Amino acid sequence: MLRLFATLCALILLSPMASASALYDELAAAKIKLLGTTRPGPGMGLWAQQTNERLMSLIEGKWIDLGYSDLTSEDNMNKYCDKFGESFKKLTDYSFDIIGPITRSKHAIHREYIFRTGISYNYRWNIEQQMEVLGRGNGKEILKNANGTSALLLMTPNTMLEIDFDFAQPILWGRCPTE
Repeated sequence: MLRLFATLCALILLSPMASASALYDELAAAKIKLLGTTRPGPGMGLWAQQTNERLMSLIEGKWIDLGYSDLTSEDNMNKYCDKFGESFKKLTDYSFDIIGPITRSKHAIHREYIFRTGISYNYRWNIEQQMEVLGRGNGKEILKNANGTSALLLMTPNTMLEIDFDFAQPILWGRCPTE
């Protein structure tokens, strides 16, 4: 009986320490994932530069919008990548291009992203290509959305979260397998 009482007391007393340690581990892991360090005040300028360099070093390849992708099997994912994968191409140390697949026109549509600050990038659509695909009658809508700003955060080397500030819409990008 005394042994049972001692065990229960130990569990009650030690359980907050265990959860505090788990909480610390969770918070430290989140800070490392986003800021790259557990140290205080990592310096936003340095953090922004490192974040952009990491993104630019990993951006090239074919990516898909996971929200619209068929991930019910690896074969379906590969088919989706082949048909709808968008090519991400580094242009400079501070910019890259997303080239959509040719689906409804003779030309792919380009969208250029240019580093702004932190994880924020300005983007601009090639409006002539968009008008060719969507029709000139949609010109006002195309022009209204020709430029924008997104936050881009690499979740892993193969997944990237994009939050479009204009549409307040998340896009979860996934890298396609290399050929």
